Amino acid sequence: MPPKKKKEETEVLGAMRAARFGRVKNDLSMGFVGLPNVGKSTLTNLLAGAAHAEAANYPFCTIDPNVVRCIVPDQKFKYLSDCWKPPSVVPAALKVTDIAGLIRGASEGAGLGNAFLSHIAAVDGIFHLVRSFDDDDIVHVDDSVDPIRDLDTIQGELCAKDRETMSKTEERERERIRKEKAMSRQAEIKFGDTFLSAFEKVNKLLEANTPVQTGEFTNGEVELIKDWGLITTKPQIYVVNLSKKNFIRKASKWLPKIKEWVDTHGGGQVIPMSCEFEQEYWDLKDDPAAQKAYLDECTQEAKDQGLTGPAFVAKTIIPRLIRSGRQALCLQSFYTAGPKEVRAWTIMKGTLAPQAAGVIHTDFERGFIKAEVCGFDDFKKYHGGKASMAGPKDAGKYKQEGKMYEMQDGDIVVFMHNTSGSKKK
Repeated sequence: MPPKKKKEETEVLGAMRAARFGRVKNDLSMGFVGLPNVGKSTLTNLLAGAAHAEAANYPFCTIDPNVVRCIVPDQKFKYLSDCWKPPSVVPAALKVTDIAGLIRGASEGAGLGNAFLSHIAAVDGIFHLVRSFDDDDIVHVDDSVDPIRDLDTIQGELCAKDRETMSKTEERERERIRKEKAMSRQAEIKFGDTFLSAFEKVNKLLEANTPVQTGEFTNGEVELIKDWGLITTKPQIYVVNLSKKNFIRKASKWLPKIKEWVDTHGGGQVIPMSCEFEQEYWDLKDDPAAQKAYLDECTQEAKDQGLTGPAFVAKTIIPRLIRSGRQALCLQSFYTAGPKEVRAWTIMKGTLAPQAAGVIHTDFERGFIKAEVCGFDDFKKYHGGKASMAGPKDAGKYKQEGKMYEMQDGDIVVFMHNTSGSKKK
């Protein structure tokens, strides 16, 4: 089994590779995709109600019946909030959409068909939820539980839709070249080498029912593919819904097969969880002592089977799901902190200081002068228990950065700007 740090680094690199095809903006969203009755709505509702301690007074918001904003679990944000104790705290949030269940033939219009696929096109990343539990009261659309068959169905429909899109891509490129070069319809069109290589690589992946986002492409090829509107360029996280019993013992006959399937279809992060376990835990939300007793009971159940160690300590997976979704979209936070408010602001990895300032207000980007920055770890080490930057300043850890500064996750920032708009005559 690979070391945890090595595994986390691999997942981060995979997320960065997938996100290269995404939209460059800070308000990105994830969507649950899967067959009917696999737990999408249950899990979406659990994410919507995930009452994290660091955001107890934040108004949880359901945008509409199938779109929710869930609070990003963030110990750094909690630390800053506890330090300043301001009247207003605003944590980061991740938007998640519960997309209606897909069925075989959706790419050809079956079920919700094109409406379903347009909903996937509207999100930036995918939680691919697959059922791995038996329950006679919850009917499976194909009459039996088989996660591998279900994975093949979902992936096959997504790739089929992308193959349909690719069948029109060549003609669109031909028309673009013809118009750009004012060529007649009888003239022979010669495609560029970058287009031809990207086109060939994408089609090869789709024919193998492998997501395009897992492929190896040059920067030039990526820029072309981004404009083709392919669903499988979106980062995917595979979420396996187990029974409570199997979740507690962290075992299922399906898990090794699912992992093997994912590895042979481009790889990706696999997160085992249990809606049954999470729902029972959530139902005790008004009684923290009962919640702790429930977790202890589940941990003891594992111990009674001879299963011990950190992996078998029962805990909710909801925070991990939210963090993984955010990581897949390559999002991170910086903070503004003071006596009136502590707020987490969401930006994409690689964002420069002026653009980060623009997330707060467009005038801040337009009139950007500099950023006064202290990394969270430096603040925690040197602030001496005070809600002040005096300690980090004395230690030389409060720095002034210019327009080319790349924001780091956890930066605490004050932006200096000038938007007077005065003009010399």
